[in-house]
Amino acid sequence: MIRKKRSTQKIAIPSDDGILVGQQFKSSRAFVVATVDDGKILRQELRWNLISEIMTSPHGYYYNLADCNTIIVNEIGEGHTRLLGSINKEVIQTEETLVNNAFLIYLRKASLKAEKIKSL
Repeated sequence: MIRKKRSTQKIAIPSDDGILVGQQFKSSRAFVVATVDDGKILRQELRWNLISEIMTSPHGYYYNLADCNTIIVNEIGEGHTRLLGSINKEVIQTEETLVNNAFLIYLRKASLKAEKIKSL
């Protein structure tokens, strides 16, 4: 029996309350992080941006994102986009305002993209 390789990833969305997508990336109070496997959300957690962690972590502002592959944002500056790209983070912009909807839209697009690649 051939086992399919699992594709676990973590996706982060800035938020002030865990419900709405934060309007500004850098000033968001927290990130909602979803653990996704094979296109399905296994778990969601809220990670607060704590100044003590920002100041002591080698990752600085991005300490909450160290294990994340993708960050979905409403607004982000070009400098932050380049910096996140330099540490291998995919940045996706969305106009969606609800965190759960933003996750679902991203996963649906990723699934369609994977199906298209398989058919080539």
